[in-house]
Amino acid sequence: MTITLKKVACFAGLALMGLASASAQNLKPGQYEYATVTEVFGMKIPVNFKQCVTQKDVDSNQAYVNQKGSDGCTPPVVKRDGSSIAIKYTCSNPKMTGEGKGVVNADSFSIQMNVIHHDMGNSLIKTQVTGKRVGAC
Repeated sequence: MTITLKKVACFAGLALMGLASASAQNLKPGQYEYATVTEVFGMKIPVNFKQCVTQKDVDSNQAYVNQKGSDGCTPPVVKRDGSSIAIKYTCSNPKMTGEGKGVVNADSFSIQMNVIHHDMGNSLIKTQVTGKRVGAC
């Protein structure tokens, strides 16, 4: 296998964080703590980090984009209904398609993604992402 599982988990998590950005209008700027757990082939891989979300990030819908980026992914299709969020996206390298649902509030969010990794025999990758505002930047 040419792609390591940790790389897949990180990429799935980074892609997801980029996806949530399109509906960040109700977030408060500040320091956010992110926790992701990606499950692939029965293994759970956690990735945690902190990131400063500015008013500019919120206004430009970039609030959840991991500053390291997620190259190879299309802009997400995001639908909002109140605090509910639904997301769809595709990535070309590695080739993946993902859909997710969750809840976004002023100080926190939780999103469950199901991603099909086409380059790994259409394997299902499940990623749970949560974020919580922990204070000022």
